[in-house]
Amino acid sequence: MLMRSFTKREKIVMLVLAIALLIGFYFLAIHYPVKTRLEEIELEKADVDEQTMLANAMLANYNKMKNELEEIFSEQDENITVMPEYDNKQTLIYYFNNVFADTAPNLQFSQAQINGNIASRTISFNFTADSFESARDILELLTGTGFRCSMDNITISPTEGDIAHNELRVSGSIVFYELVK
Repeated sequence: MLMRSFTKREKIVMLVLAIALLIGFYFLAIHYPVKTRLEEIELEKADVDEQTMLANAMLANYNKMKNELEEIFSEQDENITVMPEYDNKQTLIYYFNNVFADTAPNLQFSQAQINGNIASRTISFNFTADSFESARDILELLTGTGFRCSMDNITISPTEGDIAHNELRVSGSIVFYELVK
């Protein structure tokens, strides 16, 4: 039978081959699969971090809108404004006729500027008021329509003399916002 003993050289070669096989087996069976899985986990972690960051941004935006809505709904009913449907020009003209019933205003309606589903209409005005209180009351009525608006470029100056005892020239512009459907 074949029971011969190996030479020292053969034993060293077989030991080196066994070690090489063990190292190869380690790399193929353990090192590369673990390394590949760790890289996959890093990619998944980056994806989860990105989704978390996006969810946090959406949560912050949601909380901001929720706080704004709570602030709006906590207002008294007379302070809440609405955005009427486009074209609201005739309603505004009717309202302005009531506001300026005692004065002869100069009103200039601009064309509505449509941006997405919001239309903005600028109305320039100038009128003469008997007193500062009268001018203030008219300006409060202009912004108190219940419609979403923004007052711009207000100028109040006396027709002559000082502001406390003379008629006042009031001019400015107001932007009304309308919802385009």
